[in-house]
Amino acid sequence: MGRRLLARVLSSAVVGLNLLVLAACGVERSTDVSSPGRDRVRAPREFSGIAWLATERGFTGPRGDAEPREVFLVCHDARDNDAERDLPRLAIVRTPVDPDGIAVEELRVDFPSLPNDLESIARLPGRNEALLVESAADGSDPDPTIYLARWNRSLHIEIAGSVPWPRTPEPLTNVEATAVATVGGQDYFVYAERAQGSDTTRINMTRLTVSGRGEITFGGKWVSVSFTAPEPPGARPASGLDIDTKGNLYLSSAYDPGDLGPFDSAVYRAATVQRGGPLGARLLPVEPPQMLARSSGLKVEGVALVSGSFPIFISDDDEDYGGLLRQLRVTEPGD
Repeated sequence: MGRRLLARVLSSAVVGLNLLVLAACGVERSTDVSSPGRDRVRAPREFSGIAWLATERGFTGPRGDAEPREVFLVCHDARDNDAERDLPRLAIVRTPVDPDGIAVEELRVDFPSLPNDLESIARLPGRNEALLVESAADGSDPDPTIYLARWNRSLHIEIAGSVPWPRTPEPLTNVEATAVATVGGQDYFVYAERAQGSDTTRINMTRLTVSGRGEITFGGKWVSVSFTAPEPPGARPASGLDIDTKGNLYLSSAYDPGDLGPFDSAVYRAATVQRGGPLGARLLPVEPPQMLARSSGLKVEGVALVSGSFPIFISDDDEDYGGLLRQLRVTEPGD
């Protein structure tokens, strides 16, 4: 734990007296002193992982009708270094109800240790709990951590526990895709390496237990299936993951040539989680993988279902272009 810093409440950064945070649209606006009379609008920070929290109702849309609003928890992949140490790690993002766009509320949350490269969020089905998962940062993080987040009806987020990554069936390198499935009353932790430089990864699953005191325990046995991303060419095969209440596993694959793109992504139904096998649940691959959507120009790093079923949303980490939240149009017949 040598690289860890003592946790502290992250203080708000004030960038001049002229900075105005526009919570309604999730952007920052500041006066450009070099061009009087002009405002500079900044995109939201990258959205590296996502989980659905709630549906808020009663908002009035531009036509006067009631609009439901979906609420998501997103994580930012800030590193434990001088440039990013004081940046928020979490935000609450709400879908738009008017032309102001999405609403982004960056959170200042007390962690037991400073998160380094949070890349995914895995909600526990049916509970106000989620795992916030460090990626291992291409193997440069010697002690990656998994945190347990809990929230109340007011969506106040607290960290209720933490645990080191368990021993995995393959070397832990860089994980951007995690989820939790519940089968027969038992929780299962599912993850896949992003597998940079290959079109194939393995989807791995083990038992998971989370106690009321926030203790996180993983099983010692794993089951695995292989997944190969047909498209886009050169993509990391696993960049985001979620599982619906029927056990369908939705996985994103993303092409990332650098901070300025051009990016490319696809979302698949890649496998199913079903009863049976030595763990009480088993993974079965979907062969061939069922492509649900393509997102040319975007780097999808998060997949989130609303209350465990469609609609399906994606979060983007488009590097220097910023973050993006969108609902997918699923074009596969029958879906």
